[in-house]
Amino acid sequence: MNTLRLGRWLVIIGGILTVVGLATGFTAMIAGSELGNILNLLGLVPLGVLLAFSGTVIVVLTEPRNRTTPTEPESAAIMLDSTSESNSNSESEPD
Repeated sequence: MNTLRLGRWLVIIGGILTVVGLATGFTAMIAGSELGNILNLLGLVPLGVLLAFSGTVIVVLTEPRNRTTPTEPESAAIMLDSTSESNSNSESEPD
């Protein structure tokens, strides 16, 4: 299994564990279950967050990147130049 896929699965499993732990833990708390059961169910939440965070780090570190540095498109550069010129022209004219 490649590491990018592993990271994605860890994020999914961590999210599921977090949601299940919160939902069942608070449901058990409202229903008045024993304290041990409530703590065990709510204990899934930190485990889920840890797995999701680990998966996120793995995905960020192992996703493929381009070897070239990103460049700004020419159309955006032209638009920036034209807006700065129009701003300087409007500032120089008296009202």
